[in-house]
Amino acid sequence: MRAHTKAFDLAFRLAVATGARARVRRGTAGGYRVEAALPGHLSDEAHRAVLDALAGADRYGHQYSEAAQAVWAELDEDREQSA
Repeated sequence: MRAHTKAFDLAFRLAVATGARARVRRGTAGGYRVEAALPGHLSDEAHRAVLDALAGADRYGHQYSEAAQAVWAELDEDREQSA
């Protein structure tokens, strides 16, 4: 699956799991970054869905402040495959 397809699939899965809009951004060095805000409380099922979605990323993390929480994931640009 191509990186941009994976990024939008990931964004959709995070949006469904969190009930919040997920944003997809093109990285300055290529690749994609997906971010989604987390609601105050996630059910166990939603928590597992978020973790399952993040597991397909090249890198991911969690941002936390007193005001809000969010998860992010980065997907590297597709590499050329030589024949």
